[in-house]
This record gives sequence, C-alpha cells and structure tokens, in this order.
Amino acid sequence: MKKYGFLFSGKWIGIFALTVVASLICLYLAQWQMSRKEALDFSNERISLNYDADPILLADSPELFSSPHPDLRWQQVEMAGTYLADQQLLVRNRPYNGLNGYEVLVPFRTNTGQMIVINRGWVEAAFGDAAATATPIPQPPTGEITLTARIVEGEIDTGASPVKGQITSIDLPEIAELTGLDLATANYGVMASESPAPASAPVQRDKPEQDYGPNLSYSVQWYCFALMFYVAFFWSARQKVRNDELDAQLAAELDAYYSQFYDAEGNYIGEVDEEIIRRRMEFVDDMPAHMKSIVRPKPPKKRSRPTDEEEEDALVDKLL
Repeated sequence: MKKYGFLFSGKWIGIFALTVVASLICLYLAQWQMSRKEALDFSNERISLNYDADPILLADSPELFSSPHPDLRWQQVEMAGTYLADQQLLVRNRPYNGLNGYEVLVPFRTNTGQMIVINRGWVEAAFGDAAATATPIPQPPTGEITLTARIVEGEIDTGASPVKGQITSIDLPEIAELTGLDLATANYGVMASESPAPASAPVQRDKPEQDYGPNLSYSVQWYCFALMFYVAFFWSARQKVRNDELDAQLAAELDAYYSQFYDAEGNYIGEVDEEIIRRRMEFVDDMPAHMKSIVRPKPPKKRSRPTDEEEEDALVDKLL
C-alpha cells in the first residue's frame, strides 16, 4: 500500500475533505427533496381520505376551526348559523382556469357562537373599469342556514398592505384584526353546500388534483451524485498510481536504453556522436508531463485465449 501513501499528503487530504463536503451537500438536498415528497404524499392522502367523506357535525367537535387539525384537511363539517355579510372580504390575485379573479370570504356565526371564516368561492375580476374590483358578487343567503364547509389551514401573511375590502392572503389573524371579530384563527372553511341554496353563488373550485411531482426522482439523483463524488475521488487516486507506475516504467526503459552508451566508469562507448545522445537525454528530462505521456509504453493487451500459432507451437513442443 506504499504506492497510495500520497493520499496522506496535504493536497489529497484537502481533496478528500472537499469530496466529503460535496457529498454531504448532496445528501442534504436529497433529504430535502424526500421531505417535499412526503409532504405531497400527506396532501394527496388527505384528499383521498377526507374530500368525499361524510360530513361531521361541528357541534360534536367544536375545536375543529380553532385548533390545528392537519389530518382533517378537506374534511366536510356541517354547521348551522348566519353569515355576517357586512364583513365580506375579497382575496385578490387568485387565478382560476386561466382568468384572474378573487376569492370571496364571509365570516359565519354558528348557533353556538363560534365565528368562522368561510371561503364561498371564486369570482372573475372586472376589466375596463379601473374603479371596479370584481364582477358582481353573489350575496350570501340571509337568515339562518345549514352550511357544509371543508377544513383548510390558514395561509401565511404575505406582508403586502391590504386595501379596503381586499386582502392578499387568507391570513386568519389578520382577518380577525381587520374585522374586529373573535374569529377562529387555525382553520377556515371552503364552502361545499348551503341550505337553503341561494339563487346564485361564487364559482366552486374543482376537487384538488393529487400531484406526486418529481421529488422522488430528484432525491435519488442527489444520492447518486453523493456517491459519484467518492467514485471520482478513488478513480483519480487509482489513475495517479497507474500514471506513477507508467512513469517509473518509462524511466527504467530510458535508463536501460541510454546506459548502453556508457561503461561502468561512465565513459562514453557509443558509436553515435555523444553530443547527440546528451541532447536526447536532456530533451527527455525537460519534456513536459503532457508530452511524456506520449512516449509512455502501453501495457500489452491481455488475450482471453492463445492464438492459432501459439496453439500449434505448443502442440509441436509437446510432441517433441
């Protein structure tokens, strides 16, 4: 193993350290991609299990909107109460089917006194009138109704300043502050049905698609990259050993060749002008590394089986 002793030099220790750092970065990115895949898997599972499940009664689980329940995302909840139409808000910059529009939020007071933000659906933005905010918005039904809504987590604050009657995200604490109502701030409801149903209502979005994404393949690729850094390191070390062996072989062959021109005492005994021999020796000594590789002897190719001539010679030798 002495020929691999260069691995303990400062240069190669530094290269190995960079290899380790690069592989760790790849492993981190692989884990990050895997965590994104797991998040998508969780989201897809919630859609499969909860979106079309039978509604549960809010009266039986009054904490559904006031505390986090990620495992119940998209679960339908049935409640009774009245809309607070005078506190309606629009969430701007919400595209749907290639059109820009708004989502309509209306607080809902249940018969038990809870106040929950309900997303009644989507309306298209108006065009041609700078003062207009949206096309005519269908008003929520008045009086007491029975409402079925799906549980969805609140969104994060985008930091944008709201304008009157509009917000940029469904940030429930911000909505509670704007309306002055004691709203549930963990989850809001996406309307599924209203009874009695109004004559018109905002557009209901389609069922969310289950998107599995490319994160698993990306994660596998990063794991492969982490392994490839080590493969490249050890391949480079093996190549250096091979090149050193070829250099030593070349030096031995050159030494054997030029030693024939001198006797044991160092006297020149060749037939060619000694100056020519010396120039040739100096030329080899001064030859750059990329030029020395040209004159390196190539290792003989290994044959899997002897040639016909070799077999015939072996047979003759055996008979003799």
